Amino acid sequence: GCWILKLLSNTPSFNENLVKHKSLDIVVELPKETIDGAVLFRTFHTPIMTRIGIAVDSVNVQTPAEPLRSFLQAITTSHLPILQSLYIGESPGSSSIDPSYLEEVLRAHQQLQKVEITTADCTQKMLEILKDLPVLRDLGLMFWNPSVEESLPVLSMMEKGFPHLVRLEIRCALKAINQVLGSIESGQMEAFKIRVPLPGFNSDPRMGRMLERLWQFTELKEVELRLGITVVWEDIQPVLACRDMTQFSLIAAQSEWIPIDGTHLDAMAQAWPHLSHLTVTHANYHNMTGTPLIKLADLIHLTNTRPSLRSLCISFDARRDGQENIFSLVTAPTETIPRSWCQLELLDVSVSLKDNVANTGTQLGQLFTSWWPTLRQLKQERRSRQNWYPVMEFVRNSAGVPSSPSDG
Repeated sequence: GCWILKLLSNTPSFNENLVKHKSLDIVVELPKETIDGAVLFRTFHTPIMTRIGIAVDSVNVQTPAEPLRSFLQAITTSHLPILQSLYIGESPGSSSIDPSYLEEVLRAHQQLQKVEITTADCTQKMLEILKDLPVLRDLGLMFWNPSVEESLPVLSMMEKGFPHLVRLEIRCALKAINQVLGSIESGQMEAFKIRVPLPGFNSDPRMGRMLERLWQFTELKEVELRLGITVVWEDIQPVLACRDMTQFSLIAAQSEWIPIDGTHLDAMAQAWPHLSHLTVTHANYHNMTGTPLIKLADLIHLTNTRPSLRSLCISFDARRDGQENIFSLVTAPTETIPRSWCQLELLDVSVSLKDNVANTGTQLGQLFTSWWPTLRQLKQERRSRQNWYPVMEFVRNSAGVPSSPSDG
């Protein structure tokens, strides 16, 4: 069972029947000190507890530290022999969680298999403790304090750890990312999600070093890169050696920061025979300069080459100019639209470009549903200035899918 407790300004009522619950999630919104964290933990503590989650959900930077401090101390000193999963997170701007107390909790629970930490400060000691957890398989790290990078010394490449790590999600400055990647000795890595925040400049030589370290894990099956720094194809190309890739996402802050065209898509399709989900796009439409290099013909070629694809999120150029031969498939009565063998179910057009003229939505809808008869949903980036709603409606009606209030 799972018990979710929301702590407000009033002390919650405790229930003696909760002692059999294995999972405890706490959301903290404390305008003032009203709860003794140690008493709180003792109330819910049970030796069979396998997961604890603490979220400081507050925009108030004055959220008191004492209840959280005493709660973490209670976790440290309690006997939780089968605790396997720990989540501790605080919203940006809060400073309630002292890294030293996190370190104590981690050191006291060597049996942890999954750890997620979202907080301001990353300390050298915290990384060392995480690195030495003997059975850790799933790690998520998000540090939103930009000054944290400069406080970290460079680790020697000889200091290896994370012997059984399988999944890593990390969002922080490049120095910390490089430090973590450089210390992983696991030969079981399957999934990486890496997010590099947008810096005050467009390039950084450490990005190349980070990707070099990442691509050493040739057994990867899932990769998601959200980059606030310029990359070129030569930085990405080594990932093609990961032959077991099933999900790949490359998202940059601006369109010109991923100069990927149909040739590069074809290289991915050829390299990854089991690919089912592909994302190649940019996150910020309003900063977009230039035109996506990927054309409509590239989409059909990609799905013909890699019929295992089930979802595709991609920014492409769907305008008629220069692609008249494609649009003639739906305007010329003697033409037949070719059908792909790919059973694509979801197409996310992100911030793709199209003409805002009559019949364009219907024509694109005809192309998409003829190419991929299994297509059930078409989505777009909400911030996009393009109106893909007519195409979305055409796809939905063709698939017999009812309208949803969240569409559009």
